[in-house]
Amino acid sequence: MTIPESYQTRSIHRELIEELLALDTAEDRLQWLMERPPLHRPVESEERTDDRKVPGCLSGLWLKADIRDARCFFSAHSDSDLVHGVVSYICDLYSDREPRQILEIGDLLIRSLRLDGLLSTTRKRALSSSLAFFQHTASQQIEHPHAG
Repeated sequence: MTIPESYQTRSIHRELIEELLALDTAEDRLQWLMERPPLHRPVESEERTDDRKVPGCLSGLWLKADIRDARCFFSAHSDSDLVHGVVSYICDLYSDREPRQILEIGDLLIRSLRLDGLLSTTRKRALSSSLAFFQHTASQQIEHPHAG
């Protein structure tokens, strides 16, 4: 599956995609995801409140959204290094985008990069929940553009 250029408008998005795709094996990808520092500031301990906690994630996952200049920015923290690495990566991929673009992209980036194929069933739930959070944030921003 090819990732449309229109979804890689920022050079950082293009770089993130190219770096992951350059790795040959699933093990290499997982290792890179766990070791790579996120571009965003992780959700700090005082921000890890119940309303930010992703339900059903066994390892503890918190997501946060910020809206700046009509663009969405996402951050994450997980108690699991693997979940933290994968979800932080997708936070970086979906951040710094307009809400309409996030809705248009949907799960294309996740499917194109075959990220779900690297994960167990329970960890796939964290990925799906994160994507749902991004979509919900984008929808809310479109419906209420001056909120957030």
